[in-house]
Amino acid sequence: MKTMKKVLSLSLVIGATILITFSCKKESKTDELNAQLSNTEATVLKSYAAAKAYDDTLKTCVDQQGNVTCPRGMMNDSLYHMNDSLFNLHYLKYCKEMMDGDNMMGGNMMGGNAMHGSTMMGTHTYMGDTSLMNQNYRMMGQIRTNHATHHPKK
Repeated sequence: MKTMKKVLSLSLVIGATILITFSCKKESKTDELNAQLSNTEATVLKSYAAAKAYDDTLKTCVDQQGNVTCPRGMMNDSLYHMNDSLFNLHYLKYCKEMMDGDNMMGGNMMGGNAMHGSTMMGTHTYMGDTSLMNQNYRMMGQIRTNHATHHPKK
């Protein structure tokens, strides 16, 4: 009987240790994903702000016919396009991280998703600031559309 109690106690201790180990591992994975998501949000916002700034500056450097009127005009256009591409890259990375978070949190098509936008990040279960990201995505789309009106002609 004493041996049985020792075996039972030992197996309970081992089971509790395994349970604690796996639950902590899942929490650290969540924390890691939250940190990555925050970093990606910051890079999306930074690339959006830079693209908007270079596009706004370019508007003053190009006349109605598309001729560059200041020496930094072509450089501003190049920097706009670079940051536009970076915005797209970081936004897609953000979408992937949100999907990874959904999968990690057990999200699925029927899992109580909430509508937060009308773009790629429209439905999700994982927590993230999709309303801000989707708003920036829409505003970047407007900048892209309007950029054609003042793009320098070569």
